[in-house]
Amino acid sequence: MSIIYLTSTSGAPGVSTLAAALTLNWPRPALLLEADVAKTSHLLAGYLRGQYKHTHSLTEAAIANLRGGLDGETLFGQTISLGEGRYAIPGFSDIGGARGTTSAFWANMLRAIDQLPTAAAAPDLDIIVDAGRFVPGDPRGPIIAAAEAVLLVTGTTLPDIHALYAAEPAFMTMLEQAGHADYLKLVLTKSPLTTVTRYTQSEISPKTGLAVAGALPWDPAAASHYSHGAAAPSKRSGYTKALADIISTTDADLAGRRYTPTGQD
Repeated sequence: MSIIYLTSTSGAPGVSTLAAALTLNWPRPALLLEADVAKTSHLLAGYLRGQYKHTHSLTEAAIANLRGGLDGETLFGQTISLGEGRYAIPGFSDIGGARGTTSAFWANMLRAIDQLPTAAAAPDLDIIVDAGRFVPGDPRGPIIAAAEAVLLVTGTTLPDIHALYAAEPAFMTMLEQAGHADYLKLVLTKSPLTTVTRYTQSEISPKTGLAVAGALPWDPAAASHYSHGAAAPSKRSGYTKALADIISTTDADLAGRRYTPTGQD
């Protein structure tokens, strides 16, 4: 099992779209955990185009947690299928419940994730976490600390880089405390704006001190498959090739640092 944590520091650079794309193209069975506390499920209305009612969700997991019953079997019971070897747990069904989560809840969530390999009917899964935007004092710290790979998605304009600079110290502090400072990499989403300065990987990486896992081209048609359930992009498209590069880089980083569940009750 590996945990891959996706987040951003500003705007909407495509965290949810990338999380869905990684889950659907990951080289091993994968589970998408929609852990965004600023919105309800993007997946249900987006990629799945409203085919599922919002009955399976982190809200049900939170209720189980309040009753002291959040374990691997309960958590896996909230999954929906995205195809063979592909699963998702939709996000909270209401914003109030999402924003009300605490660090203790996410610590219990991590414990339930620990138990997934032994839960009823749960296969060995890599967990891809769609965390939306990071905020200082983020209650999802236990999940961040346990992740074997953290992908920080950012745009390439000056406001994007400014927001990255502002949030990076707090984010790095959390990773350093876990001994995982080197687990963080950037994913760049290229801006469509042609009238403003757009920074390149060779400019952003040295200035931030962060390695880059890859850069996604501006291709709304290709991305809309993962964000809105549109037709799948061509395997030869620039977006598909860039996505494959990000997956290859991240998977290589995971070698030797895969998460070993504690098996604690």
